[in-house]
Amino acid sequence: MTAIDGAPDGRRAPTLRDVAGAAGVSYQTVSRFLNRPGTVSPDTAHRVQHAIDALGYVPNEAARALRLGALRMREAAS
Repeated sequence: MTAIDGAPDGRRAPTLRDVAGAAGVSYQTVSRFLNRPGTVSPDTAHRVQHAIDALGYVPNEAARALRLGALRMREAAS
C-alpha cells in the first residue's frame, strides 16, 4: 500500500479495487454488492463482505455524495 498524508498509520485507506482483488471479483461486482446487494450470488456476497471486513474498507461518503449530486443535477436538467 502507498502512504497517504493524514492516515493515522501512514497507509492509504483500502479502495474498492483492493476489496475486489482480495475477494477475487471485479471492482464492478464490489460496487454492485454495496449498492444493490441482492444482485450478487450469496457466495460472492460472502467473499466480498469478508474482504471488506478484513481490509477495513469504509465507503467514501464524500465521493458518493458528489456522484449522487451529479445524477440529481442531470435529472433536474431533463
